[in-house]
Amino acid sequence: MDAWTEVPLEEFGQQHEFGEDGRTTGRMVFRHGDGEAQRVLSRLAELVSNAYEALLSEEEGELYEREGKVPVLRAGHRSYETIDTITLGDLPVVLDTLQVLPSPADVALFRGAT
Repeated sequence: MDAWTEVPLEEFGQQHEFGEDGRTTGRMVFRHGDGEAQRVLSRLAELVSNAYEALLSEEEGELYEREGKVPVLRAGHRSYETIDTITLGDLPVVLDTLQVLPSPADVALFRGAT
């Protein structure tokens, strides 16, 4: 499992298979195996993506749609990283980030107060 900590979560889902000629074979495969652990990690990638989609501000949502980038807080600094590069090893940082992003209800409450 240690070898998986630096693999992007997105890679655990089904991927197109490519032949020696570089063209897709039309088959879908699991690059890192087809076991229960891989399915859990594939589902985790989907959950992380859905959580970001629910919590991003309008501007951040546009950045996500355009470039696939989401906010990540590392050592107290906010940066934007491509969601496809988030790994299992990044999960603690991602969870910390999701925890501090305002919910849509918080944003609506704030806008109503001004």
